[in-house]
Amino acid sequence: MLNFFRNRYPPEVEDEIDDYAEAVRETQKTRLIESSGFSNLASLLMAITWVGLVWGKLPPVVLSVWLAMMVVLFFICAAIQHLKLYKRDDFYLSADVARRWYFLAVIFVAMGWGIASTLMFPYKQIEQIILAFILVGVSASGISYSNVAWVYSAYVGFILVPLAVRLFYIGGEVYYALSAMTAFFLGAIIVAAYRINKSSTDALRLSLKNADLIKNLTRASSDMEKLNHSLTTEIAHVKTVEEQLMKAKEHAEKMSRAKGDFLANMSHEIRTPMNGVIGTLQLLEDTRLSSEQYEYVNVAYKSADALLSILNDVLDLSKIEAGQLSFEAIPYDLREIVNDVVVLYALKAEQNGIYLNSEVDEGVPERVIGDPTRMRQVLVNLISNAIKFTHEGGVSVRIKLKLKDENEALIRIEVEDTGIGIPLRKHHKLFLAFSQADGSTTRKYGGSGLGLAIVRQLVELMHGNLGVDSEPGRGSKFWFVIPVNIASEAQLKQIKPVVIDHRYELSGRILLVEDNPINQMVAKKMLEKIGLKPELAKDGVEALECLSRESFDAVLMDCQMPNLDGYEATRSWREQERLADNGHLPIIAMTANVMEGDRERCLAAGMDDYLGKPVRQAELGSILQRWLKTEKE
Repeated sequence: MLNFFRNRYPPEVEDEIDDYAEAVRETQKTRLIESSGFSNLASLLMAITWVGLVWGKLPPVVLSVWLAMMVVLFFICAAIQHLKLYKRDDFYLSADVARRWYFLAVIFVAMGWGIASTLMFPYKQIEQIILAFILVGVSASGISYSNVAWVYSAYVGFILVPLAVRLFYIGGEVYYALSAMTAFFLGAIIVAAYRINKSSTDALRLSLKNADLIKNLTRASSDMEKLNHSLTTEIAHVKTVEEQLMKAKEHAEKMSRAKGDFLANMSHEIRTPMNGVIGTLQLLEDTRLSSEQYEYVNVAYKSADALLSILNDVLDLSKIEAGQLSFEAIPYDLREIVNDVVVLYALKAEQNGIYLNSEVDEGVPERVIGDPTRMRQVLVNLISNAIKFTHEGGVSVRIKLKLKDENEALIRIEVEDTGIGIPLRKHHKLFLAFSQADGSTTRKYGGSGLGLAIVRQLVELMHGNLGVDSEPGRGSKFWFVIPVNIASEAQLKQIKPVVIDHRYELSGRILLVEDNPINQMVAKKMLEKIGLKPELAKDGVEALECLSRESFDAVLMDCQMPNLDGYEATRSWREQERLADNGHLPIIAMTANVMEGDRERCLAAGMDDYLGKPVRQAELGSILQRWLKTEKE
């Protein structure tokens, strides 16, 4: 039933009603007291009149006690009303208690009239009719009590119910009719009182709402004046702040561009000599060396690779922070990647005297969609880290299937070691850039502290979660959970594997455009080892001159060169090709520009392929095999 009444209004109206319900109740109580003075006086006068009419016909003691009670109740109500005790809390009675006493007095007055219709009921019919009219009149005059519906209902109930019962008790057709009429009258005035109360309540609620609205508007107007007063100062301050923000924004953008330019330039400047170092070591490795010399070359080669790895980590981190790191979405075999990385680090693990193994759940999909390069990068970082910090026992790589349906799977990958372990208080530092568990780790084990930071961000970019479970002396378990799409048959058919056939050696004329003498020497020797004899050009101007007077099968083009860079040289040659309609000459970028967008920039300039420095001889041969003729060995 309660829910029925509550659901009569929309939720927002219900909230509003609840907000004003208490205020409405308190106001109605106050209105009842303030407006019921006439009702109290009328009741007293009717009591005196009735006593006067029946004096001598009923016991004087009963009449005297009854009238005295009615007078006392009247004066209680009058005192509370006149002294406004229902509003004051500075009296010995609180306002709430005073209101309760007032309501009780009203109820007792009604009970007094109920007693009149039972103990003081006359025997003569005319006097009975007078009493009935008095009681009906008293009930009607108490309509001011309807401000609190339950008070009025109790008031008329205590007056008229005893009368109706008394009439019914006397019996007879006339008295039965009078009893029914009294009961009907009682119900009618109670219903009317509730309707009046509802209208009064709605009007009061609206009045309170309007009062609050006016109050809020007044306060808002006052606040607006204060705001208007302060806006003049604030506007000037805002303009100053805006100017400062614009300057800060321009400075930040300038610094961001400077950072990007610095990274690009440093990458190019470091990779250019690194190309000479690694290239020379590759060439030296192919010569006849003693075991001692081979060991020295191997150490130098590993050191160069380590330096290049740090450079790549810094560039990757900067790309991630700039939101420029791109991900491929191609089918690949997760088992194959895990196996390749394990094979790659098996020798290192063996040299450290530890084992390295892998376990893959049978349910793991054969082919998934994603970026195999980034997945390999994550595994390499985790496995190399585990091997570095493990001196006995070993490292286990586990691929577990968590969930799987027709198109998607949830995979958990764990790399667990039996190494030194990490204190719990240090876990939060593990995945921060340039941070390791503590300073002693940096000194003892080395490392830039970038690997796990890159792993964390790569896993997050793959929509996965990364975590670690570790205790000192009990090893560590690094894990990540990633969602993957399962490759469909149609996607698998689109894969076109690149096959490098080493039974053939290359033939053709190559123009090598390179300004650095060391890189010229390295590239020339590498090309000669795969059967090619290149012509050299020191910059773009010289390259265009060579192409104009001689015929070549392909061009290896550096990008940053004096006089004319590789981009402009390529555009110029493509324009000459278009005008002369002499066919298409393959131009392959061989550059130290490996930042995000550099490959696309090369292709947009008209180059056909891209090879980043430092150049590996196998990669060089693989790319050239795509563009040159081959001869069977």
